[in-house]
Amino acid sequence: MSILFLLLVILPSQSEMPAIPNGWRAGIFVVDTQTDECIIDLNSEEYFRPASTIKLLTSLACISELGPSYVWETELLADMVSHILYLPANGAPLLNAYQLEILAMETAASLEPGSSWTLVYDTSLFLAEEHLPGWSENDWNKSYCSPVSALALGDNNLELIISSTGDSIRIFTYPPLPHLQLTSTISIGSSKRLTWEVDGWEENLPVINVHGTVRPGTVSTLYIPFAGAPFELTNMLALELEKYGLNIDSIYRDTIPNENLLFRTSVIYSDPLFTIMTSMNKWSRNWVAEMVLRTVSLESGCVPASTEDGCELTGELLLQLLPEMNEFHLADASGLSRLNSLAPVQLAAVLREGISSDEWGAEFLATLPVNGVDGTLSTRLDSLPPGAFRGKTGTLSDTSSIVGLLHTSSGRYLHVVIMLEYNLTAAITARIWQDNFITWLYENY
Repeated sequence: MSILFLLLVILPSQSEMPAIPNGWRAGIFVVDTQTDECIIDLNSEEYFRPASTIKLLTSLACISELGPSYVWETELLADMVSHILYLPANGAPLLNAYQLEILAMETAASLEPGSSWTLVYDTSLFLAEEHLPGWSENDWNKSYCSPVSALALGDNNLELIISSTGDSIRIFTYPPLPHLQLTSTISIGSSKRLTWEVDGWEENLPVINVHGTVRPGTVSTLYIPFAGAPFELTNMLALELEKYGLNIDSIYRDTIPNENLLFRTSVIYSDPLFTIMTSMNKWSRNWVAEMVLRTVSLESGCVPASTEDGCELTGELLLQLLPEMNEFHLADASGLSRLNSLAPVQLAAVLREGISSDEWGAEFLATLPVNGVDGTLSTRLDSLPPGAFRGKTGTLSDTSSIVGLLHTSSGRYLHVVIMLEYNLTAAITARIWQDNFITWLYENY
């Protein structure tokens, strides 16, 4: 690409639509929301990899099936005769160590001090599928590709803080995983160069090896996915129960017997679905997307719940919106899979359906990042007035998509869908082109 052409991409004419670079495959669909006038239609019925813009479809399925006020309840149940505590997995997103402490404290307060118990965790309501079809194994050690599990700590990522202040390297971790095997060969050097490997997937035990150098007097933070979240979470709970005066003799996985015969000692209530979706969409949290879709599968009667069943439900939703567009493919809820394929016109229909609902349209729109303000758009389109564009972004190594609602300078509201596929070195240029295109729409329509 010539320097002159790159400048034309970065600084487009205000009167002409920015030219699409040679070699790129583009699908664009722009519609006036009030008149239904089609402003631009370029390959709108061809199929592209949607990347994280597929979360719009996941969001529509979740909010329409579960409602914006849906709450996950993570409970601890006691068999008072056999002295067994049961922790059933319900797919609650974003559990944390503080909530486990409360669960343990309330449980200990309900039981005899010093009594001995067996702790059982049950994940049988969900199919075990930590990584999905189309996810590259090369991404398994990346924070955006953490393993999916029905019991999870946050996004199943370990926060690793590396401090080189003082005379030695110090490492702090959160959450406090009881079985974490962490090895480090980090030294002080002239630059920050850190690499890591994640192992233990087969054994469901977190094994993390970190290597490299950090500059003196600095603090570095890494987010690294870990294996075996259900087992680690249950062991963390056991430690908390013992801290509050109970004895835990053993821990294992099994199915829960008749819950009607069990005593509920404590329960953790999640944030409502609307809040969970906001975190999912604004920051494109892949793990959350996968688990909320499996929850839709579960609540629809699929046991064990699975991503495949969830994708069938979202596929049915797509066909209700556009029956004639039936050659799409759905492999996950987050967009990490390269097997996903959607057309721009389908994403536009999903966006319209989501924000036009009288029941939850305002909540659906509020979950999306705002240009120049927050989420994945916090540093994008900041030349436009804040709130002029609300949308969902999506990126893979050779794919960049953006879908959203644009309020133009003349007062019109446009649904905008841009889906680009290109070579592996053009991701930044693609985002710049998208921002220039949306700015051009804002100024000219």
